[in-house]
Amino acid sequence: MIADPTVSALTPAIERRNGLIFIWTQLLIYFSAPVLYVGVVQAAFLDKLGASATVANLPSSTYMLGAVFPLLCAWLFPARFERWILEVAFALVAASMLLVCCVVFVPAPSWLRIAVVIGQGLIIGVINSVTNIYMFKCLARGTSEAGRAWALKYAFGFGPVAAVLGSLGAQLLLAEKVPGLRYPFNFGVLYVIALPCMAVCALISHRYMILPLAHEASPPFWSYLGESVRAFLRDRRLLVAWVAFLLWYFAYSSMTNLSLYTRVAVGRAPIELAGLIMALRFGLKAVAGFGIGAIAIRRGARAAVIATVVLVGCAILWPFAATGYGYLLAFGLMGAGELGGVYFVNYVISASSPETTTRNIAFLSLVSPISSVAPAIHGSLTDAFGFSASFIFGGVMAALALILLLRAGPDPVKAV
Repeated sequence: MIADPTVSALTPAIERRNGLIFIWTQLLIYFSAPVLYVGVVQAAFLDKLGASATVANLPSSTYMLGAVFPLLCAWLFPARFERWILEVAFALVAASMLLVCCVVFVPAPSWLRIAVVIGQGLIIGVINSVTNIYMFKCLARGTSEAGRAWALKYAFGFGPVAAVLGSLGAQLLLAEKVPGLRYPFNFGVLYVIALPCMAVCALISHRYMILPLAHEASPPFWSYLGESVRAFLRDRRLLVAWVAFLLWYFAYSSMTNLSLYTRVAVGRAPIELAGLIMALRFGLKAVAGFGIGAIAIRRGARAAVIATVVLVGCAILWPFAATGYGYLLAFGLMGAGELGGVYFVNYVISASSPETTTRNIAFLSLVSPISSVAPAIHGSLTDAFGFSASFIFGGVMAALALILLLRAGPDPVKAV
């Protein structure tokens, strides 16, 4: 029997409790970022195992395929299960970490390690897509608009600082600076660290206290999907947000190639700089967490989303302007622009009623599996024409997203 986590009214104490749970969860997620944010570290590992650029991009592709599941969850499970789904999802993330540890710490052929890392990217993609939505939904049901803004500000301001610490530790491990830890065991230790972090997330998610929602019987799935599509088509702002998010994803998917390009720009193997790259990525993301939050308060939700698109575009074009260690700034810019994943969701939440929030966020998340081909496209362009082709492609995607958002209507007003 699942305990009822609902409360009759939100008090300042309850809002603060829920906000702190969200913040601490984000801190643990960010600390685990070297392996939980599928892409850079996995690509470096596969590259060392002898995989091509296309294969090295596959963990990112399989990761994004998993985002189809939130829409199924939104249709299948009533509101009273939302906190329970979050708890189970975090527990499964922890279990998936163990899967990689098994093939890293036990002698295994390269092909098996490559297959498991790619497969785990899919597992993490499925589960993370669910946790991301249900974290936001529990926060939305457990705070007011002001309370949610407070939680977002500190979660995505201080959270990336935890990612910097985790990434610097990853750099020491991957550069084999820790005595007694050599390849491939240094890679496996990153998963050992992430495992208890995800277990703690599962435990503290049990403590959310949220407002109840009226139970409604689920319609047939295809009717549910059709209504989701119609809701987006009826609201021009939601439609623009969906298409712009898709284009943003295609641009953002150049992250793995940016990592692989370090061999050209800096003259060092990607795995040697993977931790430093992650530290720069999340260091500037921490600064942007406060900066873009201020833009959202002063200029509105659309301005915050536009800022993230501009930052991603600048990151992709940076390789044309810099070489040597100055090139690594691209990862800082990309990390700051990565907050688009937060502010596109926040934009949709603000345009949705409490009853349609989960459905609309879940439908927005379908951008991820649709764009799962993007990392493979970037890899294929690189194999066929060189890195410049990949970066030009990403820049065009960012420019199109920016044009759409600049032509969008006024910021959404919370539906009632």
